[in-house]
Amino acid sequence: MLSWLNLAEQDYTNVLINIVFLLACVGLIRFLHLSAEDIGLKIAKDRLAWHVTICLSIFFCYMLFYVFAIHISSLRPISSKITWGILNYLVVAFAEEIYFRGILYGVVQKRFSGRVALVVSTLLFGLVHFRQGLGMLPKFFTGWLWGSVRYSTGMIFLLIIPIHFAYNVVWLLFEGNWENPPLWAQFFPLFELFLGLVIVGARALIARDKQVTR
Repeated sequence: MLSWLNLAEQDYTNVLINIVFLLACVGLIRFLHLSAEDIGLKIAKDRLAWHVTICLSIFFCYMLFYVFAIHISSLRPISSKITWGILNYLVVAFAEEIYFRGILYGVVQKRFSGRVALVVSTLLFGLVHFRQGLGMLPKFFTGWLWGSVRYSTGMIFLLIIPIHFAYNVVWLLFEGNWENPPLWAQFFPLFELFLGLVIVGARALIARDKQVTR
């Protein structure tokens, strides 16, 4: 059908596919009767400041990585390919967060626990990137870090934008040493693992303190 519509060779094919994925997520939410809270799209006022603090800290760490490890510099010339790529990554950011840290996490959490939901969403987020070969491995650590935000705050707002969107789109927009980063940059996924552990641990400490003060 894509060939008949002359879309197969166009830059916006992936955009259409991911829009269908996003619409399927919306349909799944309605089919499963999930609430905004179930999928992390309800504002929890008591955890909002924590959500903002964590997400902006993660965003800042990614930007430091891009500047010092990848050495991003000038903007690439804007073309139709880059424009469609940006739109595609915007849709991907919404679709993947709503599905993995939203629907999937929420369903597993309701049936089991937040910890199980964190592990399951992390594993499936990594596995879905199997087409990237060995590049799939860092996605497990990235999924763990982003999942720790949902686990700790119950929300995914800033995971969508700026974190997920910026994570994908920066390499598209900027010139940099993308193909051959320094050796130490290969250990960045371990930093994501460590930061996720810190976030999960901080949540446990906060919960314990609340119980003590009651």
